Amino acid sequence: MKHTRRLSALLLATLLLTSSVACTGKGNGTATTEGDDTQAEATESSSQEETSAMTDAPPSIKAEPTQLSFTPSVTVTEAQDSAAVTHEDGLSYTATGYTSARNNLLTFTKGLTLTFDPADTAESFNRFIMGYVSTQPLYGTITYEIDGASVTDDFYLEAGTNTFSCVIGQYLDGKMGIRIASMQLETCNDQSADFALCVLQTEEHPIYKSDRKNVYYLENDRFKVGIRMNWGGGITYLEDKQDNHTRLKNLINEYDPGRMIQQSYYSDPKTDEYTPGYYGDTLWCYNPVQGGDVKGGHSRIIDVVVTDASAYVKSQPCDWSAGVDIAPAYMENTYTVYDDRVQVDNRFVDFSGWEHNIRSQELPAFYTVSYLGTFSFYNGTKPWTGDTLSYRDDLSFWAGPERGCFGLRESNTETWCAWTNTEDDFGIGLFVPNVDTHLAGRFLYDGTPVSKLNPCNYVAPLKHLKLTSFEALEYSYLITTGSLQGIRDLFTQHKDFADNADLNRNNSSGRITDRSATYNEYKYGEPIPQADPISENLDLTKEFNGKHISPNGSTELFYDAEQGAMTLCTLGGDPNFTVPYSEALSADTYKTVKIEYMIPATNSADSYQFGLFLSAGDYHYATPEAYFSVNITADGQFHTLEADLSDCTFWTGDIHQIRFDFFEGASAIGDVIYIKSITLA
Repeated sequence: MKHTRRLSALLLATLLLTSSVACTGKGNGTATTEGDDTQAEATESSSQEETSAMTDAPPSIKAEPTQLSFTPSVTVTEAQDSAAVTHEDGLSYTATGYTSARNNLLTFTKGLTLTFDPADTAESFNRFIMGYVSTQPLYGTITYEIDGASVTDDFYLEAGTNTFSCVIGQYLDGKMGIRIASMQLETCNDQSADFALCVLQTEEHPIYKSDRKNVYYLENDRFKVGIRMNWGGGITYLEDKQDNHTRLKNLINEYDPGRMIQQSYYSDPKTDEYTPGYYGDTLWCYNPVQGGDVKGGHSRIIDVVVTDASAYVKSQPCDWSAGVDIAPAYMENTYTVYDDRVQVDNRFVDFSGWEHNIRSQELPAFYTVSYLGTFSFYNGTKPWTGDTLSYRDDLSFWAGPERGCFGLRESNTETWCAWTNTEDDFGIGLFVPNVDTHLAGRFLYDGTPVSKLNPCNYVAPLKHLKLTSFEALEYSYLITTGSLQGIRDLFTQHKDFADNADLNRNNSSGRITDRSATYNEYKYGEPIPQADPISENLDLTKEFNGKHISPNGSTELFYDAEQGAMTLCTLGGDPNFTVPYSEALSADTYKTVKIEYMIPATNSADSYQFGLFLSAGDYHYATPEAYFSVNITADGQFHTLEADLSDCTFWTGDIHQIRFDFFEGASAIGDVIYIKSITLA
């Protein structure tokens, strides 16, 4: 999950997350650019044609990536050290660095160079389009001229018979290139590829940005949606123009490129090629982020196509903690503005070739202004029937010890959520089908409506899944605004708009059973459950006794009726829970801690350390000076761990509490442990 990008190391330690071109569309949706760099909250909506409200965007006005119609055949004529390649449409080039030519395709692994006649691309361009055939995913570079100097841009190609279109690296600066000289290619997976370039076109493409803000606006009678091109094409502005709030224009927090509404993914690659960076004092992971990186670097726009009601944006994200590094991946977003909602279709392809692990993925990362301080969602067993909602108006920082992590029940398909202001009964809703958890919180909450300030609210619908190199991951979601009931009614009306079946691949279920209770969820007005002191025997085969356990922010706690045990699921970082004990118990009497546990063999590791921070006598809280650990096994069988504390000199006097770090050292998000009992003997 993405966390607020400018935070103190103390907070971070709790986690382990110049041309102006105006394009006015015909019909009832209007796309605009603006050149004013004043506060977005104070801007007035751009004027536009009088149009009728759009109920559904027909396919003809939905932006799509460019597709060429071409035949894949070429003719290869070999010479001594090179080959002349021609296509029936007139494209010709010289190829070197291949190992063989078969069926008129060039076979290579690394070092394939295609050399062109510069006269063929003498006209100025800022976008090129390729039609190609490849049996493997490829990494490539293309060399051309800008202002008399040689410039090289890199790119990735998916395997297959495909079209690839790309704006030049200085597209947003208004630059134009001429004379493509060459192209170099290598496979991403070190496998031999058969390849042919069949089409190479260049063009002058509209620059979809404002002079100073790099924001492009899609707009109709209801919504104004701002897409920030130099932040990877993420949404930094969303206004409901029919709302009467004079203080509230932009509902999205745009404080830095780690906020807004954007794609973001996580992995701990199983490779020696990747070295993670640090986020504050925290060792991070591979984290492609649509907007930019921790040092203020911006992602790169790869392509953009705009119609009157929709925009398609392709970008190469930054790796969040790596600083200046662009991630080996592409993100695609299609934004379509309807009269009552905004639909976002996402696509992600990783070209690293690494083996990834299962992690919780933000689908998407979603940041709002602080003014919308109440989080609402549904988590019953009667979805889409108007059943009672759950509310939280007291959420704290989502990476802190009291994080709001709400596991969804197995039968719940009503997986939308909303941030609203309860006094005004107005806010913004997000509906992502087929997710398992909502992670939500408020950072520096002060109720400000200003979108450029640090206070913000956040939610990420989560799914435990593994990224697969070279395999596209696709999902869609809806956004709408209005009253809480209006948001719910709209999502009910469009509840079947997408099934997000792609999210079922390479995943581990994070749903809780319908018979389970999740202890960090409650309905509005009810108290937050707190851990109650317990005597020497804690029986966790009963759901009610979960009240004696206090999980930290890296831990989700719920009861599993099938196992007859309390379940603790790690959400990253340092998962643990604390049990407070009655002061009448003495550590001089109880010298053993017994824990009946089971760890599934499907966890990310086959063994872990179980750490105990023992608070007794002068030690009232968890401290390294009063620590004991023991190894535990992940084999799918119940075991009884016995920690003999008789030699621990710090274990004396009245017992206050014990903090149980059940996966000490290392664990993956989604790892679970079942505990039936904790006994002092």
